[in-house]
Amino acid sequence: MKKVITSKWFWVPLGILVLLVGFYFYKAQFRGVKQEIYFTSDIELRGLLLKPDTTGPHPAIILLHGAGGSHQHHNKAFFRFHANAFLEKGFAVLVYTKRGSGNDGFNYDYFTYKDLVNDAYAAINFLRNQQDIDQQNIGLMGVSESGWFTPELAFLDRHIKFIINRVSSPLSFENTVIHEVKMDALTEGFTEMEIMEDILPLTRQIWQYYIAVSKDPALAKGEEREEINARLKEAHGDERLGKWFQYKELAAYDSLKYAARGFNFGYDPLPFLEKIDLPMLYVMAGKDKNIPTQEVVDFLKVFRQTNQKDIQLKVFPEASHYLFKWGLEDGPYEGWLYQEGYLETITNWAAKSVTR
Repeated sequence: MKKVITSKWFWVPLGILVLLVGFYFYKAQFRGVKQEIYFTSDIELRGLLLKPDTTGPHPAIILLHGAGGSHQHHNKAFFRFHANAFLEKGFAVLVYTKRGSGNDGFNYDYFTYKDLVNDAYAAINFLRNQQDIDQQNIGLMGVSESGWFTPELAFLDRHIKFIINRVSSPLSFENTVIHEVKMDALTEGFTEMEIMEDILPLTRQIWQYYIAVSKDPALAKGEEREEINARLKEAHGDERLGKWFQYKELAAYDSLKYAARGFNFGYDPLPFLEKIDLPMLYVMAGKDKNIPTQEVVDFLKVFRQTNQKDIQLKVFPEASHYLFKWGLEDGPYEGWLYQEGYLETITNWAAKSVTR
């Protein structure tokens, strides 16, 4: 053991590893002039406004969050690396912590995607009140889940200059998430037949039930509920399906909970996408298990031609949802294992989209 510790073959690799880790954490720090910020929708939200170390006014971009609540803090590595890339192009960058992130007491049963839209709109309004921000050149970057909402935000604030959507969908909740359900089931070992005949139909029926009840509470105790509960009970009689459908019956009726689920399951960005007219860039992953990339690309190609929209597409064919190299999926790879040219693609496009 003593010989190993005194050997150069121990210390040289260790030294290189320490240097690499140190370099990573150096690169992962927010750059620019940092300002802690607080703004309010129906709750107070906090984040950072980062500005280049140059004289303003600066074009700006708001980096929105992905799905989930426990890890969508504005200080996460994803925000740091992306913010720094935009700062290098002369952009001011606003990042904020998603509502409920890190708050174990937050009840996601009672919040809707509209709450997230209102939070992001409050962030836009915060920038609208900053004198050193170029008000004609404020853009948005949606990430996965939040890419659903960027068209609605651009509809609410008609002066948004551009939108970047990273691995996001212009399709409805059902048409988007059903892909993730299928891919998860395949990963769990279910056959195509089991998925198509058992999992997807019942999943869709449950979503549609919540949508219907959110619009007409009288349906909460109707025949549809009895049918779904019977199908769930039957699924639990099967060892494999019972592990997939973890609940044996629908949740007891709660008007607020059902209204929230109905709104979320019925969310569709298309009506807003049809009404806005601004440059948009969709950056997609060819091997995405969360977003139906091919369906999104096919839809957008037809949509932009039919509606004469300025929508650009960039697909990284070998990438998974997080756009890391070599098929790597979720993990501690932020900032140094992105697909080749990814950060340059989005920052260069944004720089070309603003009016200097």
